[in-house]
Amino acid sequence: MKTFIRNQHGFVVFVSLIMVMISLGYTVGYLHFVMGERILFSQRLAETRARYNALSGISEQGNALIRGPNFNTANDTTLDDAEIDQMLGGYRDVQGMMKENLVTHRSQRHGRATGWSTYNSFVNESIEVEYTMEVNYRARGFEEFMYLTNEEMPGGGPWLGTTGVTFGNGEILEGLVYSNDDLTMSNFGCPQFVNYETDDDFEQSQVYTAGIFNYSTACQENNANLFAGVHADSMPRIAWPPYEGQDLIRSKADYIYHGNALINTMDIDHKDWHIMTHLEFSPGQIFVKQWKYLIPPIHVPQNAAEQDLFLDSLMMYYPKFYRDNFAGGSPGVFLGDIELQHFDFFPPANPADLIIDDVIMAPEAVIWIDGGQVQVEGEIQGRYTVATSSPEPYKMYHDSTLVRELNCNIWIMDDIWYTDSNPTTKYVTPGSPNRLGLLSGGNIIVANTTANGKRNGGVANGNVRINAAMIAMNESFIIQYWQNSTTLYNFVNGGAIKGDGRSVSMFRPPTGATDIRGTVMIYGSVVQEKRGYLKRNNPGPYAISPGIGYEKDYHYDRNLRTFPPPEWPETKNSDGSSSLELSGIGEYLGE
Repeated sequence: MKTFIRNQHGFVVFVSLIMVMISLGYTVGYLHFVMGERILFSQRLAETRARYNALSGISEQGNALIRGPNFNTANDTTLDDAEIDQMLGGYRDVQGMMKENLVTHRSQRHGRATGWSTYNSFVNESIEVEYTMEVNYRARGFEEFMYLTNEEMPGGGPWLGTTGVTFGNGEILEGLVYSNDDLTMSNFGCPQFVNYETDDDFEQSQVYTAGIFNYSTACQENNANLFAGVHADSMPRIAWPPYEGQDLIRSKADYIYHGNALINTMDIDHKDWHIMTHLEFSPGQIFVKQWKYLIPPIHVPQNAAEQDLFLDSLMMYYPKFYRDNFAGGSPGVFLGDIELQHFDFFPPANPADLIIDDVIMAPEAVIWIDGGQVQVEGEIQGRYTVATSSPEPYKMYHDSTLVRELNCNIWIMDDIWYTDSNPTTKYVTPGSPNRLGLLSGGNIIVANTTANGKRNGGVANGNVRINAAMIAMNESFIIQYWQNSTTLYNFVNGGAIKGDGRSVSMFRPPTGATDIRGTVMIYGSVVQEKRGYLKRNNPGPYAISPGIGYEKDYHYDRNLRTFPPPEWPETKNSDGSSSLELSGIGEYLGE
């Protein structure tokens, strides 16, 4: 019996020992697990810190460089090293980079930095982890605006008055509308800033001004049809003019045509001669023609003697214009119903008189018109930018002491549309790869042609359909002869002198009391230095109704956001810094 008890006691001790060892194993395992998890947590925390430290480096140092007005480098280290905190780590090798997007041909900016942090191992050894992060920015461009005007004052020529252009009844604008000036509503009705709506998509309209909204008795802010989306005033100004817009396009031009090759020659027979360029788009090709034309004197007579000299000088340019009685400075008389213009709209009848008769076969091209004007029309298949230089000075033939400037305008002669647009309305197809950019150093002018509805062409025949992004660098998007299409302002008939700044077109025969040409229907973008007139009516300086010109129906081409026309200008902030939009952020894994 004693022996049994003794053996039982030994067994208990043995079992207890085993239980202690098992418990110790569990404890050690648990402690090892906890320690491992703690270290793993510390490691992950250090990795997170390293990532955020890298982003901090980009934010604190890289952004100032990337957004700066003078940033043009491919690789620039702004700070070698910076310790945020001994416990948190820091960042180093902050870089700003600029690369060209091979699709949009627009610069992309990248900020890159390496962040680091530390954690302790099992043996209390400090281990450093690092991550390199990259932030990508897309430069914003003028193609994002449906409508942008630097000044709401009238542009396009002299004798424009001091009253800003208003938005009124019958005008429809869709998309992002922006102005660096006050936006004024007409006393005779409201425009409509409408939403973008399709069968499967919706987007609110946006109307912003750096100034204020001036409402009228007939158009108040609470008008149900005025703002379909958002609107706000006192917004930041968009830097004007477009930064290096013309210089960049000129440097990247694939085709260059000269409009000033004759004007400043010593050959007396070519004084006052410019060269007109005509581009007719057709799927897969562009027909190019050039011919010379005479520039009439743009000298406004100040008295009867000057008037006589003025009329004398005109006779050198227009053989069909003559005078039968100049006693006392009487005006001349027209021979028949002719249309005097400051250049020949159409190419010469004889192909031998053409300077250039060529074809461009390219799916993408930048076309630069140096020191001259260009006419455009036709069906576009491809991606193109057409641009002209700034106003061109020249000495006048009748008085070489007089120096005048010719705006290097872009003239829209007929519809310009994408080959995949709606065949009737020319509404742009979502996802279309086709693009056209028109950047003028002067005006962009809807020409007074039969195709564009001249002489009361009306809505049925006169609608002008434009698929394009447009920028009038120094003037306006405007119609031809808005100042002098009537007998009321015709110098020959004794009215006040009101040239349109593009010619002495007050000498052309009047079209009558009205000249309603239809509707300008834009599916693209309109950007201009000053607000151009598309319609003049009663009341105002033209006491006529329904008036002169076109209604407006503006729609934004959202395909422009995918990629703009080739070499299209970027927008800048008022301080010259780049206007950038975040396009991506992530870990840099190498090239």
